[in-house]
Amino acid sequence: MKRPGRPWRLRDAALACLVWLAIAPAAIAQTPPGPMPDIIASQAAIVDQAQLDLKAIGPSDRRRAMNDADLKSRLDTIPAIEARLSGALDTLTPYLTNVDARLAQLGPPPAAGQPPEAPETTAARRGLQHFREMVDTEIKQARLLTVEAQQTAKALADQLRRNFSARLWAQSRSVVDPTLWRDIAAALPVDAAHVTTAAKEQARMIAAAVAAPSQVAYWAGAGLVALLLLGPARIFLMRLGFRRAAGKSNTRLRRSAVALWRVAVATATPLAALIIVRGALTDALTPASQEFADLVIRVVAFAALLQAMGAALLSAGRPQWRLAPISEGVVARLAAFPALIAAAAGLATLAAGVNSILASSLATSVAGDCLTVLGEIAAVGGALAMVGRARHEHLVSNGDAEAAGTAGGRIAWVAAALAAWLALGGALISVLTGYLALAIFLMHETIWIGAVLAAVYLLLHFVDDVFPALFAPDGPAGRAIKTGVGFSDSALEQLGVLLSGAFRLALLLVGWTIILAPFGASADDIVGRFTTTSWVLQIGQVSISAGSVLGALGLFLIGLFLTRAVRGWLETRYLPKTQMDLGVRTSVAVAVNYAGVIFAILFAFAYLGLSFSQIALLASALSVGIGFGLQAIIGNFVSGLILLAERPIKVGDWIAIGDLEGDVKAINIRATEIEMMDKSKLIVPNSDLVSKTVRNVTHGAAAARLRIGLKTDASVDPNAVREIVLGRMRAHPEVLAQPAASMFLSDIRDGALEFTAFAFVASARSAYRVKSELLFQIVPDLQAKGIALASSTPVVNIGLHDRLIEPDVGKPD
Repeated sequence: MKRPGRPWRLRDAALACLVWLAIAPAAIAQTPPGPMPDIIASQAAIVDQAQLDLKAIGPSDRRRAMNDADLKSRLDTIPAIEARLSGALDTLTPYLTNVDARLAQLGPPPAAGQPPEAPETTAARRGLQHFREMVDTEIKQARLLTVEAQQTAKALADQLRRNFSARLWAQSRSVVDPTLWRDIAAALPVDAAHVTTAAKEQARMIAAAVAAPSQVAYWAGAGLVALLLLGPARIFLMRLGFRRAAGKSNTRLRRSAVALWRVAVATATPLAALIIVRGALTDALTPASQEFADLVIRVVAFAALLQAMGAALLSAGRPQWRLAPISEGVVARLAAFPALIAAAAGLATLAAGVNSILASSLATSVAGDCLTVLGEIAAVGGALAMVGRARHEHLVSNGDAEAAGTAGGRIAWVAAALAAWLALGGALISVLTGYLALAIFLMHETIWIGAVLAAVYLLLHFVDDVFPALFAPDGPAGRAIKTGVGFSDSALEQLGVLLSGAFRLALLLVGWTIILAPFGASADDIVGRFTTTSWVLQIGQVSISAGSVLGALGLFLIGLFLTRAVRGWLETRYLPKTQMDLGVRTSVAVAVNYAGVIFAILFAFAYLGLSFSQIALLASALSVGIGFGLQAIIGNFVSGLILLAERPIKVGDWIAIGDLEGDVKAINIRATEIEMMDKSKLIVPNSDLVSKTVRNVTHGAAAARLRIGLKTDASVDPNAVREIVLGRMRAHPEVLAQPAASMFLSDIRDGALEFTAFAFVASARSAYRVKSELLFQIVPDLQAKGIALASSTPVVNIGLHDRLIEPDVGKPD
């Protein structure tokens, strides 16, 4: 190990060996075996090599002159350097800890005037201190280099971003510039000469290769295999997938598996065919032709993937295998657009690559890029216009009820369509004004985002289908898990849904990363260009600009969207698989919604630069206004939280407020929605439900009691009436056996017997109906037995003049 100013001498090595022998008992349990000087020397060599690698990346002035490929290649080496430095630190740190512990055991050297210590102790201390200096120096050097590596990586990324921004906002020539086409005409002979030269050179190589008959036979065999892959093999594999998936029932898993199979076959067959042909022609291709062949393979692979995903989503002619909820009329209109968009995107990439390979003139390259971008705009715009027209016709034909039922889908469609149209409009304006790089970026990113979203959609369907099917209680895997682990059916279903949700989240994160992959974080430059402004509002130590406001608003909207998606997944997929009742499920979903909204607000404030202390200060400043102006709203909000926590009233309960009663449909932030018997809605503030008397008829899912009152003549046998009524009650399927039905002779008055019967049913909602059914059965039974129900005895009041009533004593009879 050689360090500047610190030569590794033989004395140091011998001293280090003595130190190793001295501290071996404490270090052997924490360090790898081997001679300690060799380990230190190897780690020092790693640190030295990392320092050389960082110097090789180049200073800042050299980085500014590098192109993107050089910058990316150097950026890719940084993680490996950091990993080596981290390994050296992990190896050296235990040695430093052991040496410090050994020095602490030896203690400090004796002070002046104290008895001298043993020479062996002094030598050991000196050796330990020398060894500690060496290890500590390497550790400090490794830490410094780690910081330098991080700074270098940030500098390289910043330079990449600056290069991208410089290209993106560089103004070239417009497609409507007449001089552009004049320059193309002037450069046409030179460009044609480049093409002719490349063609002649390639023709000479092919002619030389054709002279060998074996080579021709090899080419013919490769071409035949390629044709078989593109034709019979492709058709056979497609039909095989449909035939294997066509079982007794067209389940969701079969549909998603067929869609993925179609995409795989449609992409792999042309890619394999081109790779075979490319491999066969390798020796007969010029360097330029080899670059062109590689470009064609990449273009065809992406175009085939794009077209295959569109065809799988539309599934024209096979509606039973269609994953997307698209009508047949819309599919018929859109059937050709996946191929058109794939061809336009592939042609744009191919034209740019060919111009680069042939070193075409600047005017030709600009014109080619302009025309291909316009082709992409036309293809994507045509598809969007067709979808929008078909969707409008569908909504008009189905009326407002259909529109109201798909409000969430309409919002998502409007947001996606608006973003796509804005991108198309920006690209068209950029082409016309000469910002060609910006137009290419917008169109490539639009098509790339569409392709990633299509792939994520297909994979999400497959994930949603495969895990519930895999963990189905009646499936082979489910039965094996139940037998081996002892899971219940509900636990298996919950496991399948949870795994599906976890993979959905992973797919969304991967999809978001892939969307930004072609340009990395450089998309921030576009946002920054449109949102930066010289107007800045200064509030204390916080600077708020238009860009930060737009970013915070976007972050808040994304948080709301994610919260809604999580709540929808809980309500529709996971919570129904649990043993929770409807009220508990709704409370959990609402609590998740509240938490998501709060976190979205906090993240938006954090993006604005407001810390928690500043938010608390702002809240305290507004407390007076909130206390007076928003007192009722805050009270209702807190009452809603109390209702969700204590659950005296939950969704699905039947409650009565005064003379009004109905079913609780939703507990919102401010008020609770109650559906009355006539299907009208009663909106009750949450504070009224907490502070006032409310009768919860179905609280705790308690059994409900029904009462039947009967009045018969006094001459009837009361036991016969009792047998008829109790017999009917016990025979009714909804009357509970416990508590048992009972009947009482409650009174005898006005020459009639009054009976009262009680029975219990499982729910108060069915008590009225069951009572009616019992009466429809009891009354005919009483009539069949000749038992008449007593009529009400009228009370007649006769008005007489007031007079003295004289006794008729002494009068004759």
